[in-house]
Amino acid sequence: MKLFSDPDAKKRFMKTGLPIMFGIAWTPIIWMIVTASLGPLLFALTGSWPVTLGVTVLIVLLADYLLLKAFQGISDKFYSKND
Repeated sequence: MKLFSDPDAKKRFMKTGLPIMFGIAWTPIIWMIVTASLGPLLFALTGSWPVTLGVTVLIVLLADYLLLKAFQGISDKFYSKND
């Protein structure tokens, strides 16, 4: 059983679906890194865990967005519109 019926479907998936799956897969890892490195500092500054976690969520979402844009830019070099 083939996943993709034709090469164009595979290219479309690689261009749109794969970076999104990458972002979803790496979100927990980025969350743990940001929480471990900035959590105690943010808690010392704010004194509140809900505020600390809210700021952490914003940082993680921003980092995910920037990584997705970077990888989409890299993938454009490999899967150009001319192919």
